[in-house]
Amino acid sequence: MADLKPIRSEAAPASEGGRRRRAGKRNRLRWIILGAIAIVFGYLYVGGSYGWYNMWKLRNQKSRLQAELKELESGKRDLTGELELLGGDAEADERTRFELERRAREEHGMARQDELIYRFPAEEEDTTEVKPTDPAP
Repeated sequence: MADLKPIRSEAAPASEGGRRRRAGKRNRLRWIILGAIAIVFGYLYVGGSYGWYNMWKLRNQKSRLQAELKELESGKRDLTGELELLGGDAEADERTRFELERRAREEHGMARQDELIYRFPAEEEDTTEVKPTDPAP
């Protein structure tokens, strides 16, 4: 009786191997699904319309537009002040008269009757080219 060994059927190892193969296929399928989900979430986080890259571009565009808006508002204030200055009565306001005369002189080349205007030609740049001489062969 000491020689008694447990009886193993040959079908038992085959069923365990089948379970292992199915478990391996399931693990592989799980990793593929998890990888696909990670890729989708990665794209949505980084590259989608509400992703990090798009938000970064929009913030840069917003800051450029705000800087441009400040520049335009500054120009508007300057032009509004100039309009108020030039819109005044030139006969009553000395500053308005001075500004109108300055503009007439600078922009239109005007002068009073007793003034002489001296115009000097603009300095010309030296446009002559120096050509290298070819050495004698």
